[in-house]
Amino acid sequence: MFIESYFQTAAHLFEQYEVQMPLHLFLKEYFRNNKKFGSRDRKYISELLYGIYRLGKANEHLRVRDRLLIGSFLSGRLPILFFEKVNKELAIRYEANIQEKMAYMIEAYQCDFSVPFALTTGISEEQFIQNLYAHPRVFIRIRKNHTTIEEKLIQQAIAFQRVSANCLSFDASVKLNELLDPSDYVIQDYASQLTGDHFKPASNESWWDCCTASGGKSIMLLDKNSAIKLTATDIRETILKNLHERMRIYGYESHYVSFNLDVTKDVSGQLKNKFDAIVCDAPCSGAGTWGRSPEQYYFFTPEKLSQFARLQSDIMQHIIDQLKPDGRLYYITCSVLKLENEEIMDSFMQQNPGYSYIAECIDTTTLGGDMMYIAEVRKKA
Repeated sequence: MFIESYFQTAAHLFEQYEVQMPLHLFLKEYFRNNKKFGSRDRKYISELLYGIYRLGKANEHLRVRDRLLIGSFLSGRLPILFFEKVNKELAIRYEANIQEKMAYMIEAYQCDFSVPFALTTGISEEQFIQNLYAHPRVFIRIRKNHTTIEEKLIQQAIAFQRVSANCLSFDASVKLNELLDPSDYVIQDYASQLTGDHFKPASNESWWDCCTASGGKSIMLLDKNSAIKLTATDIRETILKNLHERMRIYGYESHYVSFNLDVTKDVSGQLKNKFDAIVCDAPCSGAGTWGRSPEQYYFFTPEKLSQFARLQSDIMQHIIDQLKPDGRLYYITCSVLKLENEEIMDSFMQQNPGYSYIAECIDTTTLGGDMMYIAEVRKKA
């Protein structure tokens, strides 16, 4: 295809897309219904479209074509030959780092790279924006057979990076399920793995994963100590079915109880016992993962942020009474927005003066991972 047709198709898709589904699924469906596009065509069109969402709405003063071009240039996923044919000035700066590229865009196009939301303490606008243009990787947490896993990867000439003793990372295109025994590892972002460093599950302690979702934290807890008494709940029945399947793969069918529970409402009459520890991996904006799904950044609004904050605040108030007097509660988000993190915690402390907390913002973006926030809540001594 001619390069201008890439811009035309990407612009057309930009007009059509309204977050009716994740962008990668939207593109997959579009290309499935339009067989004329070859693999290179699909790559170029996709990168142009992803680029415009990474720029955010602050640059809507620019032409759509310019935004497609600028976003894809900053991402660095298209070859230099593309920019040599489209814009010589950009081709000259192809090897520049992201800061230099952004500085040029501000000068030449009056680009605005400000973030429209207040960020968590410790995360700068520069970090946040650079994460939007980073190249995310896939991470695994190795549960067993470390040597066997690495031997298989080397035999198959699969490139990987050893991030820690129990963590490897890969290019996002690698199909690990075709290579490794699924019971040997868990696909889990490195930032999420690091939240587990805060968990110290002791035998016979009762733990509650109150928004279990896919069960990553529950599995990590059992891998740390399978002798705990684990309760996993979620509002979505389909999610719990997925949890059951994952627990079966890892041999934990009899190590937990689970049921449907809406923690945005009063749950005091639905839980028999109180817990030594509660993990609240709260529903959130996902702003710490927007490098993987920049369309979420583009379409996110202050109204949505306020909705999440209300939801998170309600959840915290409803679960805290289920904690034993000497217990600890872990509030976790994959967000780096202040309203979902320290403002939630500060508001909680005002309403519950008998508690205190310590918090950490985990940033693994330099490794191709995500950003997360975790706060540990305890009764004051």
